[in-house]
Amino acid sequence: MSWLRHPLLQLFACVGAWIFIAPAQHLLPWATLQAMLAGLFAIMLRMPGWQRLVHGLFIPGVALASQAGIAPGWYLAALLLTLALGKNALVERVPLYRSAPRVAESLGRLLDDGATVLEAGCGDGRLALQLAQRRPDVSVIALESAVGSCLLAKWRWLRAGRPSQLAIACRNFWKEDWGGYDAIYVFLSPEPMPRIWRKFVAEGRPGSLLISNTFAVPDVAPDESIPLEGPLQKELLIWRHPHGSR
Repeated sequence: MSWLRHPLLQLFACVGAWIFIAPAQHLLPWATLQAMLAGLFAIMLRMPGWQRLVHGLFIPGVALASQAGIAPGWYLAALLLTLALGKNALVERVPLYRSAPRVAESLGRLLDDGATVLEAGCGDGRLALQLAQRRPDVSVIALESAVGSCLLAKWRWLRAGRPSQLAIACRNFWKEDWGGYDAIYVFLSPEPMPRIWRKFVAEGRPGSLLISNTFAVPDVAPDESIPLEGPLQKELLIWRHPHGSR
């Protein structure tokens, strides 16, 4: 239930600002103070930088939008679009990331002939499609639970001519059995990496690979790393299944 801290943080910041400024009379000054309190609370809770920014901008954004005369239907549309594309950022603290083209190049060199690869959280399907095109001998299964992102990935797959070596499915990778894959690729966030490791250890086949873009498993050193040399995507971290050969 850790997601509850986000609405509670906003609520406490709203009440704290209301003690000093009445929002009904001075909406924008109240929203400014609320933003300062929300950002401070987010820092005190040691939230990631992007979450601090969101908490600080949320109420001022709502206040400005309320004075812009925008039809209510647009707010509903924006909410539905946000949930369709970014549900995992809200539920699992995993923003929508897109892997750089260099990742497909590195994976193409790393994977064995005829390997079966799971991309756990494929976003818009860009990497899965690039990898399937680069390595037609490799079977790629790309899973995405955010409906909007999954539909976009499906659209990319259709535009590419429905490559048979790539399968895209709208389902949660946590419910997938990882025992049937030679490699699992993830580009998520620091938050789920301990759980990712536990699932890999419990279900991965001996000798299979866990490949993480940039985000490490706490207290578990990778067996190998491949530099990506990007400002945000720094390296591929690779672990071989603990019960297999190293």
